[in-house]
Amino acid sequence: MTRSNGYKANPWRWLPFLPLLLSLAPRSYLAHDEGYYALQARWIQDSGQWLAPLWWDQPLFDRTIGVQWLIAGSQQLLGPSSWAAHLPSLLAAAIALALTARLAHLLLGPGLGWLSAALLALTPLFINYAHLASQDMPLLALELCGVLALLQADQKAGWGWKLGAGLWIGPAFLIKGFMAALPVAALLPLLLLQRRALLRSGSFWAGLILGWLPVALWLGLSIQRYGGPVVGGLLEKLLFLSASDVYSAGPLYYLWNIPANCAPWSLAALVGLIWGLQHWRGREALVLLVYPLTLLLLLSCFRTKTPYYGLQLAPFLALWAAAALNLACRNGAFRPKALRWLICSLGAAVLAAGLTLLWPGNPSGIQLAPLQPWMLGLAACALGLSWLLLPAQTERAGSLACLLAGPWLALALLVQAGLFTDRSPQLRQALEAPHLKAELAAGPVAVISSGPLSGDAHAQLILLALAAPELGPKLSNPAALSAGQLAWIETSQLQDPANQGLQPLTSGDDLAPWTLVRKSGGR
Repeated sequence: MTRSNGYKANPWRWLPFLPLLLSLAPRSYLAHDEGYYALQARWIQDSGQWLAPLWWDQPLFDRTIGVQWLIAGSQQLLGPSSWAAHLPSLLAAAIALALTARLAHLLLGPGLGWLSAALLALTPLFINYAHLASQDMPLLALELCGVLALLQADQKAGWGWKLGAGLWIGPAFLIKGFMAALPVAALLPLLLLQRRALLRSGSFWAGLILGWLPVALWLGLSIQRYGGPVVGGLLEKLLFLSASDVYSAGPLYYLWNIPANCAPWSLAALVGLIWGLQHWRGREALVLLVYPLTLLLLLSCFRTKTPYYGLQLAPFLALWAAAALNLACRNGAFRPKALRWLICSLGAAVLAAGLTLLWPGNPSGIQLAPLQPWMLGLAACALGLSWLLLPAQTERAGSLACLLAGPWLALALLVQAGLFTDRSPQLRQALEAPHLKAELAAGPVAVISSGPLSGDAHAQLILLALAAPELGPKLSNPAALSAGQLAWIETSQLQDPANQGLQPLTSGDDLAPWTLVRKSGGR
């Protein structure tokens, strides 16, 4: 390996990524969607049923099962813990960073691999989903594997790259279902214009078949056991999302949402995109321009729009931003001067805001759970001071260090403080109360619910179910509870005369709208 392949020649340069991905802060789940996947993974382990996504004892094919398998497998190896549940996403994030670096090295030139990976790692959207036990980061890693494999699978390439160019699609479907079709469609121009010979390659088709084999086995066994109408829920969910207004936000949603979530590199990415439209040709244009812009168009045409769909474009914004920053710092000091002083002024404003938060008796009242104002103040000061020093730099390394060091310090502080790991801090603290832990550990904890749940009740139930060491059944009638058995019930239902035999044990705002009860007649 030559020294120009910087991200491999100097592995110590990857050490700054560790504080962004590894954290000693407490972990708690966000109910939707990571808590949902973690709960389904738990049912896989508890029941030994690895075939169907479950909601208690009912198969619910409203999504595929790939990420639940990953979480369940991780917990089988490492034991039941939120850390093990988040490990697949953290590993996928590390893979995505390495693949982004490799793509940058091949397409932008030596020396830009690490910079591109650093910009991606310092993107809030990326770090947020790196610490979520959800489908999105594994899907991104698979998509980047597909892009790189297709890019490398020219006529001189060995069979491995050609196999990989088809292999990733089946696992991507297991992770994200029919949404995996969008990146496949966006890669068609690269396949048809630059890699058409792959269509005559046995290795490519072998990889395609091999990747879809687990999908075919899963769907076939599921239909055999549960029937076509139940498994058909996968298609019903797609049709619902494509027609529903629940998550509809208009065709221009991603044009503001992605730049907002990819700050502070969005402006640099726009400059890099404009420069690339003028200079990138051939395979560079197909990968760096046609693929992400086609994917953006397809995502915008799909009726349902969410921030996590935009994660698929974050690596390419990092590549565009790396190209722009490389141009700006090519001759040493950051150019143009006006932009340099604009960044400096922004740094001064952020530093002032940070000092305000650190000022004793700060009256702002700003708090972002689980962070205290002084934590946000330290992060703001780190970012602002770094950018404030930009005009004093005369070398390329110094300019890039000022641009990156502040965001790195800020994000590292926020990660270590638990902003991206402790998603439900109040509920976690409530569930850690000694008396409640003792009650939950006393035996199986059932759920009493006779009708549809509100969104808040459903979300809270997911988190409460994950907290129970032993999860009992979901019941519609409290009469089915045995004497002394524990259950969660909506507090409002305790007014029903039919529920007078239930003894409330604990409730409160942090547990609302649920109350832990015991059926009378036990201890």
